[in-house]
Amino acid sequence: MPRFNISVDDAQGPLVVGIDIGSGGTRAAVYDVSGREVGKLNHKEEHAFTVDDDGTSTIDADQIVEEIRTSLHKVLTSDKLPGEVLAIGFDTFASSLVAVDAAGNALTPCITYADTRCTSHVDVLAQSLDVDALHERTGARLHSSYTAPRLAWLRESAPDVFSRTARFMALGEYVAFKLLGTPALGTASAAWSGMIDRRTGEYVPELLDAVGVEASMMGTALDPSDALPVADTPLAAEFPLLATAVWVPVIGDGLAANLGIGALGTGTWGISTATSGAIRQLLDTEIPTLPRGLWAYRVDAQRTLVGSAMSDCGRVLDWCRNELAMPFDIDKTDTATLFSGPPSNGTPLVIPFFSGERGTKWRGSSRALFANVGASTTWKDMLLGAMEGVALSFLRIADQMKEAGGEPERIVLSGGMTGAVPGWLHLLSDALAMPIDHVAVSRSTMRGSAVLALEQAAPGVAVAEAPVLTRVEPVLAHQDYYRERLERFEKLADLA
Repeated sequence: MPRFNISVDDAQGPLVVGIDIGSGGTRAAVYDVSGREVGKLNHKEEHAFTVDDDGTSTIDADQIVEEIRTSLHKVLTSDKLPGEVLAIGFDTFASSLVAVDAAGNALTPCITYADTRCTSHVDVLAQSLDVDALHERTGARLHSSYTAPRLAWLRESAPDVFSRTARFMALGEYVAFKLLGTPALGTASAAWSGMIDRRTGEYVPELLDAVGVEASMMGTALDPSDALPVADTPLAAEFPLLATAVWVPVIGDGLAANLGIGALGTGTWGISTATSGAIRQLLDTEIPTLPRGLWAYRVDAQRTLVGSAMSDCGRVLDWCRNELAMPFDIDKTDTATLFSGPPSNGTPLVIPFFSGERGTKWRGSSRALFANVGASTTWKDMLLGAMEGVALSFLRIADQMKEAGGEPERIVLSGGMTGAVPGWLHLLSDALAMPIDHVAVSRSTMRGSAVLALEQAAPGVAVAEAPVLTRVEPVLAHQDYYRERLERFEKLADLA
C-alpha cells in the first residue's frame, strides 16, 4: 500500500491532531493542511474490551483518558512540529455509555456498542413505543447497540448506580470532560445514541420518558462548528503546544471512516470492508421518508450520514479460511481468477448471516444458510458463493441508499478484507453495476477525524485526495444474474 503521508520538511500548516479510539487501541497523529500524516508523528496505545459470556463488553473510561494523554505526549514531543496546531479532531467507536456521578467520576466502565446485556429490554421498549415512527424520527432502529435499551437495563440491573448518576455520557464526551473540564458531545455521536431527532438534534421525549431519564442528564449535541477553545483548560496546561487549538466535539467512527477515505461529497458512497461492512453517504438534503433498512445520523445543521451495515463481511472470509480448509497462503492471483470469471447458476447461494442480520431487516437471530450445494461442490465454489453473498448483502443496502439519496456519482472503498482478496471487487462491482475505486489510506478513521478538524483549522481548503489502488469496472451483462440471485437471496434470507 502506498504511503499517504508527508515529510516533516514538506508539511504545511496549519496542523491538526487526529485522535481515534477503536476497539483495539487509542491512536493519535499530526496532520498537515493537506490532510496527510506528518512524518512519523503517530502513536498507538493498544487495549481490548472486557468481555463475558453474559454479553458484557466494556472498557475503563479513565484508561482511555490516560491512553490519549500518552499518545499526545508521543506525537507532540518526539519531533519539532512544522507549524501551529489549530484543531483537534476526535472519534470513538460509536454508541458508548458511561454513568457519571455529581463529582464527575465514572460510576460504570464504558459500556460499548458490542454489549448485549440489554437485549431483552429492546423487546420490552418495543411493546410501548412505535418502533417505525421512532426510526423515522431518530434515524435509528430500536436495537441493543443503542442507548435507550441500555439505560432501561441499567435502571433495572443496577438501581443504586442509576440513582447516583448525574450524567450519562458517551465515551468521547467523558474524555473531553476529563481533559478540558467541559463535556463535549458531538452531534454525530449523540445521534448514534438513537435518542435524538435527526431533524432537530433534540432528544425525543418519549424515549426519555420510557427509560426514566431527564433531558438534563444527557449531553447537549454540539455541531463541529461548536468547537471548544483549548486555551485555559487542563489540556493546555499539560500540552502548551495545543493552547491555540480548538477541540472538535467527538464523532462516531463511521462518519470518520467516510471522511478519511474521501467520501466527502453528497454524490459519493463510502464502503467499508473490514470484519463488518457498511455503505455510508453524507447528504445535505432532507430525507422525507427514511427506508426501513437504513439509519440516518445527524452530523450538523446541514449534513446527515445515511447508510446501513452488516455484521459479516471479512468475517465471512475468515470462516471460509478456517472451516473450508481454504489454504491460508492462497495466491491473490488465484482468487482474482476465481472472482473475475463469468457467473454460474451452479454457484452455491449463500446467506452470510453468521452473526445475525443488521441492515436491512434487523433480524438479530438470523444465521447463515447455504443452498445449491451438491456432492461435486468444492471449497472454491463455496468461497465464491460466500463472497457473492457478501456482494448481495451490499446490493440490498445499495437499493435502499438510492431511495434516500439517488444514484451515486462515485464509490470509494477501503478495508482489510478487500486488501486480503482484492479480486472480490469484481463481484461487488458487477452486483452494484457501478465502478469502484479501492483507495489506500492507512488509519483512515483517524484521518477522518483530522479532516473534520481541518474544516475548523483551514475552512475552504481542499484536502488531498486518497490515492486509488485499483479501479474496477462492472460487467453490465452480469447484472441480470445478480438481480435474479438477489430475489432468491431475499426469499432464502426470510428463512435464516
